[in-house]
Amino acid sequence: MRTWAPSDVTRGQLSLAVCSVICVALHPGFVLKWDEGGFSNYGIHAKTVVPYSLGFLLAAFYSWKAARELGSGVGPVRVVSILLDANSVLMVLALLSTYWYSRSVALKEAHGVIGIATMLFEPLVALWCFVQLRGSTWDLTLLAIAATGLVLAAIDFLGVLHVLFLAQVLTAGAFGFLLVHAVTRLSRPRDPHPESSPW
Repeated sequence: MRTWAPSDVTRGQLSLAVCSVICVALHPGFVLKWDEGGFSNYGIHAKTVVPYSLGFLLAAFYSWKAARELGSGVGPVRVVSILLDANSVLMVLALLSTYWYSRSVALKEAHGVIGIATMLFEPLVALWCFVQLRGSTWDLTLLAIAATGLVLAAIDFLGVLHVLFLAQVLTAGAFGFLLVHAVTRLSRPRDPHPESSPW
């Protein structure tokens, strides 16, 4: 049965990537500096709030849509459908919490919790995707990049270096590629009667 899930996941990840590049191009000073901030800075400024919001909304929508395309499924297909729904929820929560996080300590902490949840979710899902794909060298490289992003996020959290944006880019980028690859592989119809190759 044909499914548009791989295309939807790809659209979502590309939308987030393109909108992120637009945000950085409009105001590189938020993140491209030694004492860099996080990507959330783009959600509270008039110049970048539209592409920022659009990126998260499209990523959430296409993740949700891909989960619907895969249906209930069984085994790994069911798991990846749940993961896509979880990703969609995290995208929406991250977006909504961005708008008000600078208004109070409580809101900032709530946004921080969502950010930490996302930073843990993405490399863990990347690891799951790698296992399902039975890892090629390219997939292993992506997994290593996601792990590096997680380590950098921990370093930033501990206040050793302020490298949150770099951590977010590495983790989200590797996660996106592995997710697309895994959804593509898992949604591919299998031949119930495979024939032996004469070669």
